Amino acid sequence: MTSASEGYDLLLKGGTVIDPANGRRSLLDVAVKGGRVAAVARDLPVQDSAEVLDTSGLLVVPGLIDLHTHVYEGVSFLGIEADDLCPRTGVTTVVDTGSAGWINYRGLERYVIERSETRIFGYVNLSGVGLPSRRGELVHHDYLDAGECAECVLRHPETALGVKVRLYAGVAGRMDLREVLKASVEAAKECGKPLMIHISGSDVALEDLLPPLRTGDVVTHCCHGTEAASILDGEGRIRPVVRDARERGILFDVGHGVGSFAFRIARRAVAEGFLPDTISTDIHTLSINYPVYDLPTTLSKFLGLGLSLDEVIERATIEPARIIGIDSHLGHLGVGATADIAVLELEEGRFSFFDVEHEKMDGPQRLVCRTTIKDGKVWWRAGEAGQTAEA
Repeated sequence: MTSASEGYDLLLKGGTVIDPANGRRSLLDVAVKGGRVAAVARDLPVQDSAEVLDTSGLLVVPGLIDLHTHVYEGVSFLGIEADDLCPRTGVTTVVDTGSAGWINYRGLERYVIERSETRIFGYVNLSGVGLPSRRGELVHHDYLDAGECAECVLRHPETALGVKVRLYAGVAGRMDLREVLKASVEAAKECGKPLMIHISGSDVALEDLLPPLRTGDVVTHCCHGTEAASILDGEGRIRPVVRDARERGILFDVGHGVGSFAFRIARRAVAEGFLPDTISTDIHTLSINYPVYDLPTTLSKFLGLGLSLDEVIERATIEPARIIGIDSHLGHLGVGATADIAVLELEEGRFSFFDVEHEKMDGPQRLVCRTTIKDGKVWWRAGEAGQTAEA
């Protein structure tokens, strides 16, 4: 720990620190030095601090981590520019989930990951071309090669987390989705990394899709509204195969998107005590302007669905950090951690939120980013250079 006499580069003063990984929820100061968290305590001295940020009345949380995004801008039809969105929304780390495949992943790494200020990781699509368009990435079966996919993941150990496959009806033409899943599991096993499967729009039930998965694999779009692969049975209860998957260590991610999140499903899941492991946006060109907007808005929806503030912060900080494997230094505010910090305001009022089925849910609270700190430096601050938090 840095002593007060050495001074701090930045001191966040008087905010409510919510740090689920360390069990903290209290009025505390957070000191930063050399790009790392130097101290978290009450009444830290302001003397010799290069900059003091008044966070009284605000929430101080670890930098948000979005486990499901599409940021291969200019190549994938779905790609957005990460650095345009993330700083103003408190998100310091994102995962691109399959925008690039084993043919073009190096392009994502070279032209997006290495050139962005946002910290970016990726899942390699089972399809060699990734997601150039909205549909049909495996219709040409030459693009489906488990061995090549696995080799690509292994060639990029610093950024590639594992394998991604979309299991919607028709993704590989007339090929049975069970065969597509088999190939993706083979690829993940061959490279020894996790698999993320997209289940919305599937015409195969979860009773067939979940048993082949292994501990640490991720099911995204877990609250989608289509029937065939729903986590709910006909009586609105969590399917036994879903509970069994969770007991085996399979992880369930929200992945909101433009077609994969229904309040009616999420509401029943919460009532059944089945909360998502991670809350993510699946933000892309088709979802950014409606109904997703950003990660704080998605987190606010879960506040409206009954999750506590601590529960939603946990699912956008330490939980995705654990999946990525960066929880030793990110996703929390322990002393020595990388100083990625989001300063949020919990606004009170009447706010309207929408799902992919255009259902409107009114809620009394919403989270808004006021300042984002990345690697110990103020990355974005509301009101600077004509910016606002809702920009």
